Amino acid sequence: MNSKLPNQPSGPRRNRHGRGRRGPLIPMHLPAYRSRQERFDDAVMASAQRLSERWPKRIELIDFLIEPVPSDKLINQAQAIGDRIPLASCVPASAHERAKIIIFRLPIEQIADTPGELLDMVHQCIVHEVAQLWVKPISEIDPSYFPDDPDYE
Repeated sequence: MNSKLPNQPSGPRRNRHGRGRRGPLIPMHLPAYRSRQERFDDAVMASAQRLSERWPKRIELIDFLIEPVPSDKLINQAQAIGDRIPLASCVPASAHERAKIIIFRLPIEQIADTPGELLDMVHQCIVHEVAQLWVKPISEIDPSYFPDDPDYE
C-alpha cells in the first residue's frame, strides 16, 4: 500500500451536507464583525493617534502594549498601598529599550458600560500614563481632556 498523502487538500472542503464553504456569518460593515479584542486595539490606536497629532515626534518613541490583565506583581503592589487593580502601567525608556505604556484590557472592559465609555477610559488611561512618563500635567498632554473629578491632579 503505497498511498501518498497530499500536501494540500484536493479541492474545497465541504460540510457534511455537501453545501460547500460557508461565507462569513456577519458582514464586514456590521460592528459585530470585529471581536472585542480588535475593538479594544482600535481604541488604543485611536487614542495614540489623537495624542500624536499634538506630540508627533514624542509619541513615536513610545510602544503601546495591550495585556489582558496586570501581572501579579502589579496587583500586589496596588493592594499593598490600598489601591484598586491597575488599568494601565508605564515603563520609562532605558538605554536599550523604548518607553512602554501597557493597557490592561479586561479590567477596563469590566468597568466600561458602553462602547463610548470604553473609548473614554482607554484615552484617560493613556493620557495619565503619558503624563506620568513625561512628568507633565495632564492638561498639557491633552488640553481637551477633562476628568470627572474637578479636584483631580
